[in-house]
Amino acid sequence: MPNTNYFRCFQLAVSFSLLSLIQITALAQFATFTRTDYPILGNNHIVADLNADGIPDLAATGAVGVGVMLGNGDGTFRPRVNYPAGAQSQDLAAGDFNSDGRVDLAVSLNSVEFSLALLTGNGDGTFNAPVTFDNTAAQDDSPAIVATDLDNDGRLDVVLAHMVSCFVTPCVAARNITVMLGFGDGTFQTPFEIDVGTGMSRIAVGDFNSDGIKDLGIAGDQSQVYVLLGIGNGSFLKQPTITLLTADTLGVDGTDIDVADLNGDTIQDLVVAFALNGSRTAILLGNNDGTFQPARIITEPRLRVPQYQVIADFNRDGFLDLALSLANGTEGLFEILHGNGDGSFRSPVLYAVPPPLSSVGGGTIVTGDFNGDGRPDIGLPITGANPALAGLVNSTGSIAVAPAYGSVTATPSTVVGGFSSEIRISLTPGAVAPSNGFSFSVSSSNSSVLQVPSNVFMAGGTSSVRFTATTRAVTSTQNINIRIRNNQLGRRNLTVTVTPAAPTPTPLTLSSLTLSASTVVGGNAVQGRVTLNAAAPAATVVNLASSNATASVPASVTVAAGATSASFTVNTTSVTATTSAVISGTFDGVTRSATLTINPVGTTPPPATDTVRITRAEFESSKQTLRVEATSTSSNATLQVFVTATGQLLGTLANNGGGQYRAELRVSTNPQNITVRSSLGGVATSSVVAK
Repeated sequence: MPNTNYFRCFQLAVSFSLLSLIQITALAQFATFTRTDYPILGNNHIVADLNADGIPDLAATGAVGVGVMLGNGDGTFRPRVNYPAGAQSQDLAAGDFNSDGRVDLAVSLNSVEFSLALLTGNGDGTFNAPVTFDNTAAQDDSPAIVATDLDNDGRLDVVLAHMVSCFVTPCVAARNITVMLGFGDGTFQTPFEIDVGTGMSRIAVGDFNSDGIKDLGIAGDQSQVYVLLGIGNGSFLKQPTITLLTADTLGVDGTDIDVADLNGDTIQDLVVAFALNGSRTAILLGNNDGTFQPARIITEPRLRVPQYQVIADFNRDGFLDLALSLANGTEGLFEILHGNGDGSFRSPVLYAVPPPLSSVGGGTIVTGDFNGDGRPDIGLPITGANPALAGLVNSTGSIAVAPAYGSVTATPSTVVGGFSSEIRISLTPGAVAPSNGFSFSVSSSNSSVLQVPSNVFMAGGTSSVRFTATTRAVTSTQNINIRIRNNQLGRRNLTVTVTPAAPTPTPLTLSSLTLSASTVVGGNAVQGRVTLNAAAPAATVVNLASSNATASVPASVTVAAGATSASFTVNTTSVTATTSAVISGTFDGVTRSATLTINPVGTTPPPATDTVRITRAEFESSKQTLRVEATSTSSNATLQVFVTATGQLLGTLANNGGGQYRAELRVSTNPQNITVRSSLGGVATSSVVAK
């Protein structure tokens, strides 16, 4: 009878040997990549699904805008499309800020006026014109932005970090972060600032004490790290500043910071790059109470200056690795430190070695699964003499996946009749077509509205194929079903919605010309206003004229782009008898006019039929805003605000009903004293309170 204990021991020994061999092989395995180069995309980069097709896309700041490259799902990207941001862009974050289910972009700005621009998304990877928000901190530089829910209300909030303040000399180091709590409709509560420390460059969001509230880790100067523990309402408890080095910290500034569980204890840890003056990386293992163990410093073997990092399991051994971009890219544009699973890392492995004397380095490295095969890929900006973007698709190991449908998408899925939609058939992540390829039969449920090719072919070794669906003009919305069939894979259907073209916009025309008063004593001025029937698409000039030399007007007035009206001044001369002048405005062949009666000095004006009182007149210099509230004994009057000293028209108060009127007017300086005039003759004057 065989010795079963002997066989059991033998089986255990073999199993242990095989397991050890697998582990040794995994530990010895370095990550590998295939590379595709693209033109430069920008400076700071992020990865996000911008068009809701399940494929990661790239976005980056650059100059005064944002560049976007949509992913194809096979590891490649479409050409860059640029979108304006309204000022010099610095950093960006993606998220749904207005709760419409589409990804938007929040962009930090280097502007004395604005700190933030919001580019709302259309859901197809395109973005609308920026909406800007005031720079309440008046800081020059906002190098970092994050978007997260700080107060657990389900709405995205924004945090901006500031580095220097140079709009007013002399330049000083900034110390604040700006917190903007979101309303969930694309707007924010009044921002507030929190004093943190100097040299802030990057922000990491985590939960360092496991209380379910977002915390912040911020890289600072002089090897400092700032930790802010959230209290659930958007405010924070600042923790003692962490100094990573004990000596020679001058000029040793942080350039990046990231959060991950590096040692598998389910507690969040920090990785900090302080590339300047030292080429070092710090590992801070968390204690789960908002504090961290003493920093483990990884010193670069040579001064390759690792300045930005991403964290992922690049060699697929189950442990997190560090991929570091190198500012001195002579020996490689980036390197990977493979993790041991305990918070320690092996020696760096260099990648993307440039030709000699290239004078290039690695920029803000990002990671995402660009081809859907479950392996983390890398997007690496190339900086220096020959700026570009390297797309590095992770090819570590091999994955055998049986071909099957992954996704069938239409971009866009809703199209105006007469335009086309791109249909994409993709296999499940990691699968490719056999050597003889796949042939798909395609049909449309209404070919008179939407036409498709009868057959499309996916070449062997590829994982997707695209074709164009062309449409014709329609008078009503049509939902067209596209049927796709392959003998091996089966059938798939998708719907494309074809809509009528938008009606032709109403031509822009001059709607009215009005005067702030219909009578005036000669020698005084009144304000006129021209109003268009819609917002001007561009600066629009309205020609002006007066029928009588006793009332003079400028030759023209310009309505600014996006505005519907503009004001001008009518100056009059002294007269000995009552005189009339017709003030006219002309645009695109349409003339509108109003009559002004000019009275001699001493003429008694007609009695007022209402009484006006000014209840509020405040000027907030930081926002250049004049707040005016007034009442009238008539609920149907039109009330306008003038500078008492000059007669300049500042604006019209909104009628809130019941004789209550209010307006917030943008003015550059405090007018000191204002006059509110009613269309029914009532007048009131008040000094302006500065705030």
